[in-house]
Order: sequence, then structure tokens, then C-alpha cells
Amino acid sequence: MRNTKRRPKRDNKTSEDYIYRVLAELQKHPKKLVTLHDNCEFYQQQQFLKKGFQRAIEHMQWVLAIDKDVNRICTQIMADDYIGIRLRKYPLLFKGIIQNKN
Repeated sequence: MRNTKRRPKRDNKTSEDYIYRVLAELQKHPKKLVTLHDNCEFYQQQQFLKKGFQRAIEHMQWVLAIDKDVNRICTQIMADDYIGIRLRKYPLLFKGIIQNKN
């Protein structure tokens, strides 16, 4: 039997807390949806991305193109369907929405 090292499992609780904080910030400041648009465009320009991340970017762009209502966008991100799960899997999409207070 081979001795294989397994990668430590990602802490979903931390990621989930981050997503909740991002959504709360979006609801307080809907103008930060521009940051989501900018992130999608920035990462789409990158030459080497995993296919899963590319698909998440496409899904985020669809969600943002279909609806401008922040509450419905947040509901879609938290949905337990394929798109919602895919979007939450890549928290890098939400970079810059929450400003770190140092």
C-alpha cells in the first residue's frame, strides 16, 4: 500500500463566515457590486486559471447581468444550487469587498 499524504481539509466554517460578512457588506453598501464586476474582469484576464474558477467567474457574471437587486444577488450566492455552491467555493471572487481594519 502506498503511503500518501492527504491535503488538510479546508475549514469551511471560516470560508462560510467570510461569505456572510461579504454579503452583509454588500447589503449595506450596494455600490460595492462594482468590485464584484471588477474582480470577474480581472481574473478573467488571467491566462492560467482552473476551469472551475473560470466557470465560477462566468456564473457570477450571469448573476450580476440578470439582476441589479443586491438582496436577490445575495440570495443567489447563498442558494444551495449548483451556481450558489460554485460561487461560494471561490471566495477570491469577493476580494476587496470587506476592508480589513488594521
